[in-house]
Amino acid sequence: MASQLENKIEGYHVQPDGRIKVSALLRLFQKAAALDLINHGISDIEMHNNNVAFVLSRMTVQMYKDIYFDDVIIIKTYPRELRGAAFIRDYIVYRGNDICCYCSSSWALIDTESRRLLRPEAFDRYGKLNVTDENLITLPVMRRKIDESSLFRTYVHTVPYSQLDINNHLNNTYYADMIFDGLEPEIHKSTENMYIEINYRSEAVLGNELVIK
Repeated sequence: MASQLENKIEGYHVQPDGRIKVSALLRLFQKAAALDLINHGISDIEMHNNNVAFVLSRMTVQMYKDIYFDDVIIIKTYPRELRGAAFIRDYIVYRGNDICCYCSSSWALIDTESRRLLRPEAFDRYGKLNVTDENLITLPVMRRKIDESSLFRTYVHTVPYSQLDINNHLNNTYYADMIFDGLEPEIHKSTENMYIEINYRSEAVLGNELVIK
């Protein structure tokens, strides 16, 4: 059974043309995931106090329709079956009866003090997620081998204090902002039918210089 979050798109969610920023959509996904943990009787605070947290390892987003300022959207989130040590969580975004977006994400469990990965069974002390294949959509995995010599540097981003989250690293949603800030302006004209995949390989912390190519 899905947990459901209803949210009105406000001015701080959108870019100048009134369409939602991808980073804002990812933040709403985080909010929906936190709500789902609560609905499963799982305390995010208890996990945090015991130095345990979920960290994102992969996010795949398929946009179908643009989402605009003042739209009211409903996000449904579904915990899926474990894949190895990865916790899978999917999201579907509705505007009325229209599906605007589908997202699949992969999460790892870590010890926030040692920064080491934990086995999935370490989560059992906090509760159990009721997994489902309801409304499952399989998105393509489009990982590519990148020829570094074909890339050019667009800018360097130094991680500021204001972008750190409770896990003391750069919050995953800001990577979308960095990506889109490095793209040509015409790319920003529409997200309709856009496919986005972000693979998170290591943490970025305060003061790190991230080179965007």
